[in-house]
Amino acid sequence: MCNRYSLPAKDCRRRKLLWQEGHTAHRTYDEAEEEALRILGIYKTFAEDFMAVPVYSGLKTESEKFAGADHTYAIEAMMQDKKALQAGTSHHLGQNFAKVFDVKFQDEDGEQKYVWATSWGASTRLMGALIMVHSDDQGLVVPPKLATKQVNIVPIWRKDDERASVMEYASRLKSALRERAVGVHVDDREDRSPGWKFNESELNGIPVRLELGPKEVASNAVVVCRRDTRTKETLSSNELPERVTTLLDDIQRSLFERARDFRDSNTFDVQTYDEAIEVVKTNAGFARVFWSGTTEDELKLKDIQASIRCLVSDGESGTCVVSGKKATQKAIIAKSY
Repeated sequence: MCNRYSLPAKDCRRRKLLWQEGHTAHRTYDEAEEEALRILGIYKTFAEDFMAVPVYSGLKTESEKFAGADHTYAIEAMMQDKKALQAGTSHHLGQNFAKVFDVKFQDEDGEQKYVWATSWGASTRLMGALIMVHSDDQGLVVPPKLATKQVNIVPIWRKDDERASVMEYASRLKSALRERAVGVHVDDREDRSPGWKFNESELNGIPVRLELGPKEVASNAVVVCRRDTRTKETLSSNELPERVTTLLDDIQRSLFERARDFRDSNTFDVQTYDEAIEVVKTNAGFARVFWSGTTEDELKLKDIQASIRCLVSDGESGTCVVSGKKATQKAIIAKSY
């Protein structure tokens, strides 16, 4: 039962969000661990290669893990306000839930044994991440790999006798791009001005906009506008298919690199606990520190509305900023949603 809405859980969750979720059962601890890490890798790949959102991935601390899990892994992204967003989780449940719900299997030795389980999921908060990482004052910026409309063609005419030639030209360009498997839309609405269409295209985050009118038809050209930088160039129609294909790849890559550079320039390697707290308190970004502290040590972060987002390992070892003990993992400390 979900008390927030006083509705059955299934109805409550449907009103709150949409989510993707999976559960698996395994014969051994190692098989379950391998699956939990495999799913974590899938979430990281989707976030970075498709959403163009760079993430830190790693283990959650005991106080941040999923209740009842043996341990939890997560991917964490930095938003433009420098807060962290947990974008996906993968849990190794151990045999905890199997024992509660009596989930067993018959092993090859003929004995009944409890399964080792995993659970993992991501939700529509990924849409929030997409918006908060890439968007600007003009609206959405959608990475080409996720855009249902990768190119928006805006035909322009002033006189009725110009309409037929402009629309025919737009149709030819659309066909040429579709041969390259590019998602193309022709905005042929007559109750909206070109300026309205330009603004709407930017608001919706369509990666590339093509502008063409009688002048472009006469010169066999087209004006190409990219959403992420809002820059324009004029190309011949023969150049267009190849150029748009490379342009979409460049936009995808540029969005990721821009977000990664922003995250990296606002992630600070600090040597003391006080320095870490100062980074977070001043909203400077993420603090990255060597960590082997206790749950009690971590709870001190609650005073500044911060937490350890995940533990990451880069092969280094150092001194924990709290305990002074040798540490082989680093903690990402940040304020979060």
